[in-house]
Amino acid sequence: MLRRLLVILLAVVIVLVIVGFMLPRTVAVERDRVFDHPRENLFAVLSDLRHFTQWSPWLADEAPDSFRLEGRPSGIGSTLVWREEADVGASRMWITSIDPLQRIDYALEFGDRQARGWFVIEDDVDGYRVRWGMGIQSGTFDLVGRYLGLLLPGMIGRSYEEGLDDLADYLDAAGGDVPALPESLVTDFLEAEGFPE
Repeated sequence: MLRRLLVILLAVVIVLVIVGFMLPRTVAVERDRVFDHPRENLFAVLSDLRHFTQWSPWLADEAPDSFRLEGRPSGIGSTLVWREEADVGASRMWITSIDPLQRIDYALEFGDRQARGWFVIEDDVDGYRVRWGMGIQSGTFDLVGRYLGLLLPGMIGRSYEEGLDDLADYLDAAGGDVPALPESLVTDFLEAEGFPE
């Protein structure tokens, strides 16, 4: 009986490994929403990580001491670092490239995992469509990462939809203008030291 259970268990493990290698290494998630705010204001808010702390579905309700800004306050090199659970350590995002008024690309680092993200602003008949996306690439032998990739669209997708709605509310609260930042975010950002390229 025990031998039979071991054979079944081994067969299940082999199937999981084979299926894991068949899963895609790269997973992308993207959500979008149409905004009736000026493109310039959308871009100003999306390209400044100080604003991200005010509408992000993960940071907007966090205490100010749970994150810090490094480097320049906005634009390429702007970096946001936040605390995670003890076993993960600090996570960070930093802006890597900008196409003025159209696209912002950024990198993400969660412990030993990395991802890339983007905001794209496009013309739409009802205003401007903002696309918020993220892509993750697992290593060749990272089967856990490949299986986690199956869950990513559901988990991250919901947060992105919520975040885009929160972004609209954030802009609406300022009458569609670029919202004023809390004084601490205007003056209190740190010089970056060796953040990843």
